[in-house]
Amino acid sequence: MVNLFEYFNSDTRELYETLRISGHHDETIVLVDDGFLPEGIRSPYQFFANYQVPDKQRARYFNEVPVPRFWEIEGNNDEAWVKDMSDRRAMIYFHPSEKRRLVSHVEWLNRKGQLQYVDHYNQHGFRYAQTVYDLTGNMIFRRYLDQQGNEVIYENFVASSVILTWKGEQYHFSDSIDFYTFFLKAIDVNLENIVINSLSTPFLILYQLDIPGNDILFWQETSYGEIPGNMRVILERDTPRHCRILIPEREEYENIYAQLTDEERQFIAHSGYLYNYQSENNYTMNILTMTNSDQIENLEAIVQSCPFAHFHIGAVTEMSSKLTAFERYANVHLYQAIELDTVETVYRKCDVYLDINNGGEIINAVKKAFDFNMLILGYSDIAHNRRFTAPENLFEKEKDASALIEALKDINLKKRYFKLRLQYQQDHANETTIEAFNQIFKA
Repeated sequence: MVNLFEYFNSDTRELYETLRISGHHDETIVLVDDGFLPEGIRSPYQFFANYQVPDKQRARYFNEVPVPRFWEIEGNNDEAWVKDMSDRRAMIYFHPSEKRRLVSHVEWLNRKGQLQYVDHYNQHGFRYAQTVYDLTGNMIFRRYLDQQGNEVIYENFVASSVILTWKGEQYHFSDSIDFYTFFLKAIDVNLENIVINSLSTPFLILYQLDIPGNDILFWQETSYGEIPGNMRVILERDTPRHCRILIPEREEYENIYAQLTDEERQFIAHSGYLYNYQSENNYTMNILTMTNSDQIENLEAIVQSCPFAHFHIGAVTEMSSKLTAFERYANVHLYQAIELDTVETVYRKCDVYLDINNGGEIINAVKKAFDFNMLILGYSDIAHNRRFTAPENLFEKEKDASALIEALKDINLKKRYFKLRLQYQQDHANETTIEAFNQIFKA
């Protein structure tokens, strides 16, 4: 079996981890390589460039981006930029990992501030691709480079064509589907059973393959009340390969199920997800909030109303005097400019995460709290990651957050209330068991 994904985004990562937890360690291919793929995952770029992981290499820090002489790099924890005197000539963007300020791509600008091209860097600090834009901001082409600086793949977005230079020969493809099909046959893997999670490029590849097979589509998107066209093609069995549809999200499954005939319903099932928690919840009232803002509404009211709780507040920057003033409370512990090792320690210690800070989320804090099996509570109008926060665990911040405070008091008094709210969270995340997942997957 082969997992064939277009992008390795958050949805794909959840599916990939679910498959691995359930015991399916199959060949995994990601078509569009973002430079930060997990070890063991293959891509067309890696294969055709014969990419070799270098020894003792790491991602490039923001201040290591090559710039012309006398140009300067400035930045903060969220982004960086390159300046020529007073003119901003490039924007440096970081990969959204816990390790801070690692470069994923650099957008270079002309003197008018218009985007010219983007340099793409990988997790080893190597510039592996470059995308060129026209003056209206549309992509013209992207070129992928091997480790010797030679062009391997040239993708023309205007003509929708691809040129591959491989083993001393050039191959011309009229579109990306032809290119990806060539790649799948070149790597010589068994294509009888393929798992996809998209009805776009991966599905079109399956539709074009001249090899019989039995496939699975994991539908992780939202159909908004209407069956997608390519899903209808699968349900009507108008494909050269057989395909089943598994839907992890319960609500989406029920919405699609309601629109199908009895005959079509036999081809779909609800699968759920599997999660490998990094620690157990011990139901303590050690409460964590990660923030780079001092705008944490009702924090004082919460701290004063919950003397039974110990509040841990972390920031990757120095804290303002507004936050440091909370050190006067015996049940508050502040972590300024927190180190990654300390982040891990605090997450393992705490069992509740309060998502109540204004401003952006740092270090993917809410998902990390979920990964550590922490109970996530927060404000409904602030919630940074609703996918892993149950609606039942979100509250209004009016009236000094009285509803949230009451919930904290309840879970402190009765362990079953704590367990109930944690169950809300797991149900909302569509958590299932290995046995139930495999029963559906192998059906």
